[in-house]
Amino acid sequence: MEENDPITVDISQYPLEDQYLERIDDFLERLHARPGIKVVTQRLSTQVYGPGPQVFAALQEEILRSFEGGQCPFVLKILKGDLSDYPLKDYQ
Repeated sequence: MEENDPITVDISQYPLEDQYLERIDDFLERLHARPGIKVVTQRLSTQVYGPGPQVFAALQEEILRSFEGGQCPFVLKILKGDLSDYPLKDYQ
């Protein structure tokens, strides 16, 4: 795998406070505004796609910024490649 190869990150945020939705929305708005990466927000997690260095830089900056507001655990799953077009079976 080369340095600029694409990666996929599945990320979930769990702010430890009553007003957690505001913190999550703030994080997601900042992440969606980042150039050079693709961000897809779903109900339970968000997927981030793009070149490894750009994705990691964006996540590092925005996660550290989120920590400024207090305890805010994150869970990340990192996969090799851009899986945004990965075919999924419709189970409905």
